[in-house]
Amino acid sequence: MDDLNQILRTLIAEACNHPPKSWERRQRLSEVHRLVMQSGKLWKEYTLYYNDALQEMWEFCCQNPELYDPTLKSVITWLDDYLKKRLRNFRDAKYRQQRREVTAMRTESGETTDPVATVPAHPDIQPVLEIWEKTLEWVEADPDQQLCSACFRKRCQVNCQALILRRFPPETPWPAIAAEFKLTPAEAKDLPKVYNRKCLPLLRKFAISQGYVEEKNRFSRRKSS
Repeated sequence: MDDLNQILRTLIAEACNHPPKSWERRQRLSEVHRLVMQSGKLWKEYTLYYNDALQEMWEFCCQNPELYDPTLKSVITWLDDYLKKRLRNFRDAKYRQQRREVTAMRTESGETTDPVATVPAHPDIQPVLEIWEKTLEWVEADPDQQLCSACFRKRCQVNCQALILRRFPPETPWPAIAAEFKLTPAEAKDLPKVYNRKCLPLLRKFAISQGYVEEKNRFSRRKSS
C-alpha cells in the first residue's frame, strides 16, 4: 500500500507540472485512475447512485490534482473523502425526495401538492424524519470511531459504519451486502447475527444519548428475561 501511494503521489505531482488538457497531464491522471481502480482500495457502496458519485469524484480529481496535499493524507484517502462527500449529497437528495413523497397530499381537485415547500410536515412525521437525519449524520461522521473499529471477522471494510449505512432505509438485502464484500457462504450467514450483536447496540447507545429512547427500557427487558 505504501509503494502504491508513493507511485500515485508521484503521478499526481508530475501531472501538476503539465498544462491543463495537455497529453502528458491526461496520461498521468489516466494512470492514477487505472492503478486506484485496479487496487480495489477505493470506498465501495451497494447503492444505485454509487457509479454517479464515482464518476463525479474522478472528474474532480482530474480537474483539480493541484488540490491534493501529500502532507495531509494518502491519495486514496483523498479520493475516498471526496467520494463519500458526493455519496452523502446523493443520499441527502434521495432522503429529501422521500420526505416529499411521504408528506405529499392531494388537494380536493386531485392535484398533487408538496407541503414540505409550504408548510411544516405532519407532526407525527416530522420527529421521525429528524431522528432519521440526525442518526444518519452520526453514522457518517462516526466521531468516536466506534463504528469503524467494530469490524466483522477482522475485515476492516466490513465494519458497523458500512453495515448500518447499507441497512438504513431503503435497506440493502443481506445477500447483496455479502456479494459486495465477497463474503463466503458461512460469513454471509453470520453477517446479520454480527450486525444484531455489534451494530444495533451502538445504534441504541446513540439513541439513548440523544433521548430518542429511554435507557430504562433496556433494563426492564433484561430484568424480565
